[in-house]
Amino acid sequence: AERPMKEEVKLMENSLFIRELGIKSPMLKVLDFFMDNESFDYSKTDIAEGAGLSRATLFKVWPRLEALALITATRTVGQAKMYRLNKQNPIVKKLMELDDAISEHFALKHQEADEPQKVIEEVIAPGRNLINAIVNYENDPPSDKRDRPEELLLA
Repeated sequence: AERPMKEEVKLMENSLFIRELGIKSPMLKVLDFFMDNESFDYSKTDIAEGAGLSRATLFKVWPRLEALALITATRTVGQAKMYRLNKQNPIVKKLMELDDAISEHFALKHQEADEPQKVIEEVIAPGRNLINAIVNYENDPPSDKRDRPEELLLA
């Protein structure tokens, strides 16, 4: 399979996941980019572009993504290190489940227009605490507890 073209990657900026959560978190944008492009590994330049972030913003959140082991380095191509989503990480697994639930909700909504549907908030509710914990982690000043992923999972 071929990588998405740059034009296709740019269309992913406002995915269902980001749109329905209604949160403009750079960390969530990076994770959403990886969830939408999980088959490949990407350079930081590709990640910033695909997530709709400046390189400066990506570099600001990068240490936290690494500290939580949400992303993993895969290989080096020339001078560029390549990264992909760490699908073994329990936080990533929960985010992928939430992303799938949101997508499934909209697929069913369009498929069965006559039947009563769950409202999107009911679909998002189970993951809301995790999402809020990620955003708080992203915005919190550094502390001894900051880099402990179990705190995010227990939120």
